[in-house]
Amino acid sequence: MSNLHLFQLINAPPGLSPQQLLLATLMARWLIVLAPVAMAVAWVRADQAARLDLLQVLLAAGLALVLAEAITFVWPQPRPFALHVGTQYLEPSHRPGLPSDHVTLFWSLALATLRTRKYALWGFPLLAVGLLVGWSRIYLGLHFPLDIAAALPVAWAGTMLASALRKPLTPTCMRLLMLHDRWALLLRGRIRAHRKT
Repeated sequence: MSNLHLFQLINAPPGLSPQQLLLATLMARWLIVLAPVAMAVAWVRADQAARLDLLQVLLAAGLALVLAEAITFVWPQPRPFALHVGTQYLEPSHRPGLPSDHVTLFWSLALATLRTRKYALWGFPLLAVGLLVGWSRIYLGLHFPLDIAAALPVAWAGTMLASALRKPLTPTCMRLLMLHDRWALLLRGRIRAHRKT
């Protein structure tokens, strides 16, 4: 089955209901907001070892997105609207479509969390959310299926690269965490002092 044929099977037909459009748009455009919110909440509640893991997860996601950007630069692939195929329900980006940045982010976070102790349980739900996001972006005509599938090896490569860099970067990360703790302690002291006045 070709990429185009699979796209045509998944892409929503004309006349999508407002409810269907809203649900698909929430998945395609707004689920990604959960990623930084979840990371911020996890950071606030984490101890130093868990924060070191979170830095590793963030590094993996950052490297995967850099790799994705490099691929779009070296091998730009058109999105469906550029080839005048399918039905587009949202304003498409004019950036090349392969790989999907949204799905690359979710899947790199998923694969990286699977390599941690504290956050490994996040891995499979994040993979599932990435799949939902990818499906919705095809459904709304923003990406081809191959754009979504390509996000997985890119996410894996970012995760492996981050894993290889973990040991040499640990001393720098520890210094950053110590600086963070110092500033957080200072800020809490200022807030307490302000509340007393």
